[in-house]
Amino acid sequence: MSNSILLFFFLSLFFISSFTSSINTTHKCSVQQTLDLLHFKQNISSINDTMYRYDFQCEAWLGSSYNPIMMSWNTRTDCCEWNGVTCDDSTGDVIGLDLSCGMLQGTIHPNTTLFHLPRLQRLNLAYNNFTDSEFPPAIGRLSNSLTHLNISSCEFTGQVPTTISHLHKLVSLDLSSNGDDFNLEPHVFINLLQNLSVVKELSLTYVNISAVLPSNLSISSALKLLNLGSAGLQGNLPRNIFNLQSLETLDLSSNSLTGHIPSEVSLLPNLVSLDLYGNNGIDLDPHIFSSLLINSTFLRDLHLYGVNIGFVLPTYLNISSSLRSLDLSNTSLQGKLPDNILNLKYLEQIELSGNNIFSGPFPKVNTSTNIPLRRLGLSGCGLNGSLPKSLGNLRYLEDIDLSNNKLSGTLPSSLFTLPSLEFINLNKNMFQGNMPLELFSLQSLEFLSLAKNQLTGLIDVLDNGPDLQTFQRLTNLIILDLSYNNFRGDWNLDALLSSLTNLAILDLSYNNFRGDWELDALLSSLTNLQVLTLSHSGISVTTSNANHHVNPNFGTLSLASCSLKVFPVSIRAMTNLRYLNLSNNDIHGHIPDWIGEIGRNELLVLDLSNNSITGTIPNVYEDWSELEGFVLNGNQLQGNVPTSLYNCQNLRIIDLGNNQLSDTFPGWLGDLPKLQVLILRSNNFHGGINVTSSKLKFPFPSLQVIDLSHNGFVGQLPTKYLQNFNAMKNVVKKNTKPEYVSTGSIYYSIIVTVKGVDQYFPQLSVQYTIVDLSGNKFEGEIPNIIGNLKSLIVLNLSHNSLTGQIPHSLGNISEIESLDLSWNQLTGEIPQSLVDLTFLEFLNLSQNHLVGHVPQGKQFDTFDNYSFGGNPKLCGPPLTKKCGEHPHELQLEGDGDGEESGFTWKVVVMGYGCGTLLGMVLGYIMLSTGRPKWFNAIANVANHMILNRQNKRR
Repeated sequence: MSNSILLFFFLSLFFISSFTSSINTTHKCSVQQTLDLLHFKQNISSINDTMYRYDFQCEAWLGSSYNPIMMSWNTRTDCCEWNGVTCDDSTGDVIGLDLSCGMLQGTIHPNTTLFHLPRLQRLNLAYNNFTDSEFPPAIGRLSNSLTHLNISSCEFTGQVPTTISHLHKLVSLDLSSNGDDFNLEPHVFINLLQNLSVVKELSLTYVNISAVLPSNLSISSALKLLNLGSAGLQGNLPRNIFNLQSLETLDLSSNSLTGHIPSEVSLLPNLVSLDLYGNNGIDLDPHIFSSLLINSTFLRDLHLYGVNIGFVLPTYLNISSSLRSLDLSNTSLQGKLPDNILNLKYLEQIELSGNNIFSGPFPKVNTSTNIPLRRLGLSGCGLNGSLPKSLGNLRYLEDIDLSNNKLSGTLPSSLFTLPSLEFINLNKNMFQGNMPLELFSLQSLEFLSLAKNQLTGLIDVLDNGPDLQTFQRLTNLIILDLSYNNFRGDWNLDALLSSLTNLAILDLSYNNFRGDWELDALLSSLTNLQVLTLSHSGISVTTSNANHHVNPNFGTLSLASCSLKVFPVSIRAMTNLRYLNLSNNDIHGHIPDWIGEIGRNELLVLDLSNNSITGTIPNVYEDWSELEGFVLNGNQLQGNVPTSLYNCQNLRIIDLGNNQLSDTFPGWLGDLPKLQVLILRSNNFHGGINVTSSKLKFPFPSLQVIDLSHNGFVGQLPTKYLQNFNAMKNVVKKNTKPEYVSTGSIYYSIIVTVKGVDQYFPQLSVQYTIVDLSGNKFEGEIPNIIGNLKSLIVLNLSHNSLTGQIPHSLGNISEIESLDLSWNQLTGEIPQSLVDLTFLEFLNLSQNHLVGHVPQGKQFDTFDNYSFGGNPKLCGPPLTKKCGEHPHELQLEGDGDGEESGFTWKVVVMGYGCGTLLGMVLGYIMLSTGRPKWFNAIANVANHMILNRQNKRR
């Protein structure tokens, strides 16, 4: 017995010693692997907290106090104890590196020691900043060990290395959401799918693959998650994807896939999420869709935005009890909203926007059920009628979007009592009445848009007013848009600043508010403000021109019609500004030289139109590489067009009209490849328009609108430019969805002479092509080449000295609506080809020397005497002069030949204008001479002076 006890004692000592030895060696990291990790740290710097870009995902995971992950890496501790490092218990080898949200930045070099770890199984670099780094091909060195790789949201660029497909042991691979220039070549993608035979999770969202998918893909049967959203995929849906029995998540969203979704989709036993968002070429049979809704046992998320279903919604919608999120936006749904759409016991999110077929009363909410609905999206559905009070029963509702419908009536106060509401979008409807005061009790509210309705009412935000107390509850409000209504009231700036401290976007434009706001105080107090739009709001803006702190992320400042007198100095600090609109004010003085400092490499639009700005346009635009709109119309600017605008190669709109500029034609603008609109009207431009040397084979390749009217240009019409206006040669497609010329998200407005009068277009259609060269000193003939501009809508060559005949080729401009050739010296007959211009609404050929018959039929039957007057040798309807009439017959009403008629209306006019006696004397002299050319000349000059005076008054 004693021997047994002694043996047990020694064995116990042995095992304790072995265990202790194991403890001392298990977590010991090798010297070489320690050095490899420290060398990686040395080449990758950690971002200081104050410099790090705000990452909501990392913030949600780790809280606001997370630190650079490699701070603890040093030789004083075992590398297995470092943050983010996992070692093998028995060997001490590094088998896992989780550096996600690690605040890392810099370049990962091709020879990085990161891939020298021989047994590394898991590598996670997600949510760091490796801008301008290419992912190293050396990743292939880990082909025998690596099972999990995540480099998502790291800003990698360039090509995904071919060695990625060598990692045959991968169970999970995530390359998603890197830079726009992160590419995976199609053949590498196919090899990747073939070689990853055991992969269960594959995420390539936002990786640029740009491949036509084969009809069948070689995919691991073990695949549970496949994310290929926004990957540039084309071709038909591979049918065998829907045979993967283990598949739980399939994301093919935002691609260009086509074909039919097979019936097998409703038989996938484990499917939890299906996202085909934005594949407009995919069709889903209504019967398969119904089966998918009802029979998918585990399906929680179904997103089919843009898929063509053509389903007639039943009166009562039946869905699976597992379904939580349903997005059927833009799926050609028909019928009306089901009666139970807001009473489903399981759905938390409903999105049916863009199905513009619904009508009838808005569904009511059953008060006896506990509805879990959190998100309701019914934007652009054609809904009409009023909102029911029962919306107040959706007590869990967080987001509601009913924008762009035809809803009317007053806003139900019950909606604004829901305590969880964070997002309310009711813009572009026909709501009337006051804004419910209950709205201001929504302490969780972050987004509120009531824009473009017919709301009225008094909103007084005064120091001690009742509305101030309600506004002070909206401490979380980030976006407030009340534009395009009829709100009125006095908004005290100090009172506003004390409440909406988190505001990032404020739009009060096009209302009838009152108040004087000091811009500098506003910008320095609302430190989160990025967008301020007060245009036409009734609020007057002043500036102290003192230096104040401005949010460096400030992006939009729109203060049109705000009674500004000077340039606000505060904008000088807006280095990230993208849109600046100070139009329709009373700004005096010169454009400051520091204007080029604002929005460097960011500014999209500069609009200073309709002010009283003097001096020259400064030549300081070298850094505005992104500029799209440059609008200085309606000032008193002098001098030349600054040549530094040549550096703004993204310019789409240049509007310098109605100034006092004195320059020759800036032909170098023809090298701007994206220029769509060029307005130089009503200045002092002079000289001929000659084609200068150009870097482009065809100058002005994108030009759609050119207005050089009312200047001093001379010589021939610019034939070589006209023949190169390629954007005006393609015939406009009718009945397409309207598109408008815009810079960024801002539509461009324009005033042009159309149909004889100046017209204001708040939005200029991309189909509206215009050539206006009127009011100059052009001479010579109208070139035949102008007939090739088949998409022209407006052609105005009036008030020049053009000669020759009207080209027959003008009849080829099939889309033209307004043609003005008046006040020239054109001769010959009116071409019969003009009769076939079926869209022509305005024609002015008056005050020329045209002869012969006025063509008859079609559009010409709609024109009156005004279109042809002042052509003595024209005859036929609508003129009173009949063709073949005796030349000496009396024509008191007429357009008869003044040189052949002895007594004309001009005698009568002279009688009224000079007195009866003088008129009779002059009439006698005219009758006795028989050819009163001198009087005709005087009358023509008088007519010209009268018209000029009328134009100036307009």
